[in-house]
Order: sequence, then C-alpha cells, then structure tokens
Amino acid sequence: MTAGGGVKVFTRQATGLTKEIGALDTFVYNVNNQNIGIGVAFVLLFVPGFYAGADLLQGIALALALALPMALVYAFFSAAIPRSGGDYVYISRTLHPLLGFVASWNWVAWMTVYIGVPAAYFAQYGLSGLFRTLGVASGNADLVDLGNRFVDPVWILAVGTILIAFFAVIFSLGTRTYFRIQNSVFAIGLFGIAIAIGLAFLGSSADFAANFDRYISAAGGLANASSVAIEPAPYDAQQTVFSSTLAQFIVLFAITSSFLGGEVRRARVSQLIGMPGGILFVSVFMILLVASLVQLVGLPILGGVSANYFSPDQLGLSFVPAYNELVAAAYPGNIVIAFLLGFTFVFWTYVWLPINFIASTRALLAWSLDGLLPRRVSEVNEQRHTPTVAIVIVAILGWLSLFMYTIGIGDFRLNTLYGIFGWILSFLVCAIAAIVFPYRLKTVFDSSPVNWRIGGVPLMSIIGVVATAALLIVEYIWWADPINGLDSTSAVLGDDRMKILTLAVLVSGILWYLGARIVQARRGVRIERAFAEIPPE
Repeated sequence: MTAGGGVKVFTRQATGLTKEIGALDTFVYNVNNQNIGIGVAFVLLFVPGFYAGADLLQGIALALALALPMALVYAFFSAAIPRSGGDYVYISRTLHPLLGFVASWNWVAWMTVYIGVPAAYFAQYGLSGLFRTLGVASGNADLVDLGNRFVDPVWILAVGTILIAFFAVIFSLGTRTYFRIQNSVFAIGLFGIAIAIGLAFLGSSADFAANFDRYISAAGGLANASSVAIEPAPYDAQQTVFSSTLAQFIVLFAITSSFLGGEVRRARVSQLIGMPGGILFVSVFMILLVASLVQLVGLPILGGVSANYFSPDQLGLSFVPAYNELVAAAYPGNIVIAFLLGFTFVFWTYVWLPINFIASTRALLAWSLDGLLPRRVSEVNEQRHTPTVAIVIVAILGWLSLFMYTIGIGDFRLNTLYGIFGWILSFLVCAIAAIVFPYRLKTVFDSSPVNWRIGGVPLMSIIGVVATAALLIVEYIWWADPINGLDSTSAVLGDDRMKILTLAVLVSGILWYLGARIVQARRGVRIERAFAEIPPE
C-alpha cells in the first residue's frame, strides 16, 4: 500500500525498534498478562462469597470459550500486519483511522490504570501475605506485624512507586533486558503454582478447619475462624455465567503482545503460540489450582473467607488470606512451605505492570509516527532501541493511577473492574475489522502467512464473525453482572459515574484525534495519508 507521489507521510520511515522478541518471550508475556496467580486469587476471593450457587470451574471454562476466538483474531492480525501498536494499526488501516485511534486510546487509558493497580498489588497482596505467612510459621509476631503494614496505603504507595521507577529504568536499558528478567521470574512463579497445586491435593481436608483456626489465631485473628464458613447454595447457571467475569478478567488479555508486533520474530508462529496457546495454558493451570483448593479447603470455608473480603475484621485480620496462605495453613509450622508459597506468589502480583507499561509505550510510538502525537514521543534511543520519551510519559501516567488507587479517589480502588466493559469495546471493533480485512486489504491479506480459506471464505473472516458474537456475549455479561457489571446497582460508586467515565474515555479519544488532525492540517500535513499505508517497521 502506498500513498503515492513520494510524499512523506510518517514522521520517520523506520520505528528504530528491533526484532528481539522470540516465541518463548511472547508466550510468557501473554501468560503473565493473564496472570494465573492473581487470577486464581480473585476467583477464590470473590466467587464463593458473592456468586451464590456459581460453579467455579464452569465459570473458568466459559471464560476460555469466549476468549479463544478473540485471541485467534489478534494472532492472525499480528501475523498479517506485524507492526508495533496493536489493534490501532489493524483497525485504522482496515476500517477507519478515527476508529483505530479511539480503540487504541481506549486501550491505553485502561492499560495505564493497570500499571498503577498491580504496582499496588505487589505490597497489598504479595509482600503482606509473604511476611504474615512467614511470621505464623516461625512464631515471629514481628513478621506478622510487618505483613500487616504492607496493606497500609502509605506503604503501598511507597513500594509501588519504587516498582514503577524500577521498570521504567529496565525498559530504558532495552527490551531484551526486560524479557530476560520476565522469563526468569516466570519460572519462579510457575514453580510456585505447581507446588501449590501439589500441596493442596496432598493436604488433609479433614484437618483443614482445625489448621485454619490455628493459622488465623496465630496471625492475630479469631481462634474459631472456621466458624465464618457458609453453606454453599444450590447450583445456579445464571450466577455461574456472571461469575465468569473473574476468569474473563484474566483470559481476555492474552493478546497484548500484538502491541509489540514489529519486534516479534517469526510473528505467525510466535503469536499463535503466545495468544491462543497462552489462554489454553493459563486455563488448565487455573482449573487445576482452583480444583485443588476446593478439595483442600472446601467451599464452606472458601465462601466464608470470600464473603468477608471487604470486612476482614470479622476474622480479626487486616486482610483476608489468598490461596497461598490457605495452602500454607494446611502445613502448620512448616517454614519452608510458607516461604515457597509466599515468595513465589509475590512474582504474580505485579506482572501486569511491565506488560501494560511496554504495550502503552508502543501505542504512543505508533500514534506519533502517524502524526497524532508530537514527533519526540516516537524518538528511539539508537543504542538501546527504546522510546525514552514514551517511557517517561507512561511511567507518569502509571504512577498517577497508583496514587489514585492508594488514596481511594472516587472509590478508585474498588471500581477498576467496572472499566472492563469499556475496555472490551476495543476488542469488539478489532473483531469486526477481522471480518472485512481480507476484502478491504486484499493484497495485504493474500500476501500474509494467514491467508487460509475454507470453501473460498477467508478463515480470518470466519473467526472474526465468531469472535464478534462471543464478545457481544462478553459485553452483555460485563454489563448485567450484579457484582462487577457496569450496570450493577451494587457498584461501590452507587450511581452512573463509571458509565460516564467509560463514555468520557471514548469521547476524549475522538476529540484528541480531531484536534491533532486540525493542528497537522494547519502545518500543511494531511495525516490521513499515513493511514493509506502500512506503517514502517
């Protein structure tokens, strides 16, 4: 595709990024962004106590079925148009530049939220549980007290700030540096998941209530904590469907490597392994870990812990235990098990941070190349091949999210899940783009490595139709779910402010695009020419 006439339509004719990301890097990146550890923690902390009669495993399976077609759409697009910037490139070149930019703007708005949130989780869920578990196992009250300190907003903000700054430095040093760290700590985290599954299946369910009482008492809580157990309600299909939001919150996000498309080697293989392959991998481990915890702990105690998530004082605690503490409780006094479970879980708590961080910088870089942001934003360090200005911008936005989370502006801490409905709108537009891509950009599709057809119909179009249908179901669930849905009457905000915020994100994207177009036109630049071409590598 060319604009013709030799007119310069991009701020640069090359991004300056290099192909340093392999299949393993892509796979781990997407598995991390789904996040087995936090995923299972949230399923167990919210479903048993808030979705009466929901089947935990069916909820995960439903989420898998709904997410898989969308992952295939993004994998196909990443192979057909291997460029950095994600669905901004796919949608803007296939449907319309405005749709592409607004979809990408929407992505970045929510991704920067989920830079600050996992920065907070590192202390709130990771370090807090680690030190409390070690304190209980060793009989050291000072360690228990240290664990309790990490749920204090001041400590969360301080630790999270250090973490964001750390990753900003790492990304400035080079993409390869980050992926070496990512793959190493992923191995540690996955080892911890395997240990937790094994210990939970081998642990004594008959003795768990007594061990749980002993653990909570040693942590400074009630002596008879197991009395919070609640009898599970009869199976409820509707509650099972609604409860799938917790698992969808995990498996829907196996697609973020699309933002790194121009840096991925052997894009077709790497992205197919990393996206749909990543969803299958994560779903299997989530099912195994949840099943093992249900076997060990039992639904009554899981329900009691979950129901008191927002009122941990009912257990005499400053925060309720996640699954790593529950497994450790089954092995009283075993400091080795306590350390392994707590330490390895820490490496799941923050992993959304670097993933959304690097993806956001690539979106900003792509916008800048098309003239929608100042040229400096797309400047790349020639030695390290990193977009330094974009890194600084994203670090600041991520820190603002952390700050809002820790001080609870507008109940921000409890309302981040309500933004998922708006986020998924971008996925839906991309799925629609996949339907028409083989026809609107026929030359690009025909020359791509995913130009497969079934009965003369492009497979990509078929998958796009299935993904669109699946995502419409997903959006209905995220709208109607009485707990996490955007239309929920139980929303902590208790009014329509989250709906207004969701709409405001989209409207602000439209205004930015139109404003940038006017500014560039006054400079004699027609940015629409850039969208007539596939952007540079």
